[in-house]
Amino acid sequence: MGKVAVCIFVLVAPLLAQRFVSDAPPSAATGPVFEASAGYTYLGLDTPSRQRVGLSGVDGNGLVDFNPRWGMMVDSSYARSGNVLGTGHSGNVLSGLTGPVFYPAEVGHTRIFVHALAGVSLVNSAVPVKGTYYLGGTVTRFSYALGGGVEHTVAGPLAVRVGADYLRTTFANATAAMQFQNNLRIVTSIVFRFGNRRQYR
Repeated sequence: MGKVAVCIFVLVAPLLAQRFVSDAPPSAATGPVFEASAGYTYLGLDTPSRQRVGLSGVDGNGLVDFNPRWGMMVDSSYARSGNVLGTGHSGNVLSGLTGPVFYPAEVGHTRIFVHALAGVSLVNSAVPVKGTYYLGGTVTRFSYALGGGVEHTVAGPLAVRVGADYLRTTFANATAAMQFQNNLRIVTSIVFRFGNRRQYR
């Protein structure tokens, strides 16, 4: 009798196991997560005289998170000032950059990010020459940004992001020679996610 029971168990056990596996919920998809954001930007624009001009404007970017650690960002920002160094000439900076994003840490609904972006920036500005004379114009050159910040999930797909970076641009000095600009850019934005964000394991 015992041998018959053992044989029945051996035959039935695989069928029961197969049923339990079949009834288990399907595993979640693990594709990339897309984000879009828009917000305010402040740019402390460097000038050849080493005076800084404050510009205000808008920033928008798209982001793809390939996994919880790495993503790729496309960023565009426009900032403007009505008067550069008392010349009466308005100034603006338009940047289009792209590059990788790395997330070194995450605590609860908040994660830290760092990025390295490169692309092109258009700088329209002015440089005092002598007295009331100034040199004004537009310069478009290679540009890059290095920085980071924090991103906090508010509810569902919505999050807020605050970041700052060093933005390298180029403009002319008083002799019309090209000169690098070492700028500080601060961005605050609202983020909307398309997909479920995966956390660290």
